[in-house]
Amino acid sequence: MTGSPGSPARPPRQWRRRLRQLRPLLLSAVVVAGLGVIGYAVFFSTWLAADRVEVKGGSSVSDQAVVRAAAIEPQTPLARVDLDAVDDRVSQLAAVANADVHRAWPHTISITVEERQPVATIHRDGSWQVLDKEGVLYLKTTRRNPQLAVLQFQGEATRVALREVGRVVVALPTSLRSQLKHLEASSMDSIHLRLRGGREVVWGSAAESDRKVKVLLLLMQRPASVYDVSVPEQPTTSPR
Repeated sequence: MTGSPGSPARPPRQWRRRLRQLRPLLLSAVVVAGLGVIGYAVFFSTWLAADRVEVKGGSSVSDQAVVRAAAIEPQTPLARVDLDAVDDRVSQLAAVANADVHRAWPHTISITVEERQPVATIHRDGSWQVLDKEGVLYLKTTRRNPQLAVLQFQGEATRVALREVGRVVVALPTSLRSQLKHLEASSMDSIHLRLRGGREVVWGSAAESDRKVKVLLLLMQRPASVYDVSVPEQPTTSPR
């Protein structure tokens, strides 16, 4: 049976069959081409470039200092920014304890910084240097911060010894910190607290500091000039 005059001619049956066979290949080609365009846009073009750096969490360290440390090349595709490398560079800032770096599409690198928290200060080389709980000396000032415990170190103040001191200070409750005049240390396991009223606490190392605090608070219920909690299982006191 032939078609009516004027009706469009139908392709021969074998061509229709061939088109059906080629359709998956054509669709695959379209998908591959689309993925290629997307891949180019994401990884190689400047359409999704990192043109903004957002900084959160900083107070003592400026946003500008963080951006400079991040050192992200202008017009770098966002997907190609090495987040671990940025993290490492920002973490090199003295006042930064940790950094969290992630992408915020389409054009932003977001950096959240965790700053070091001061716990004590030590006078060295003509300035006051501030240390955190890990014993990192990260800030120099000309004036002493009266809210920080003063550390007097006899001998070499190694990083390990400073970390021990930092952990002791962090373990002290407010009731003890308010009585603290200064700390003395000659090594990592020879830490002494000097309290107001001429009282002394022989602390030893930072080991078992939480337990030492509990023992000390009990001992301080009786008058004494020296409280020794260096071995918390066998505390001693010396009378005034």
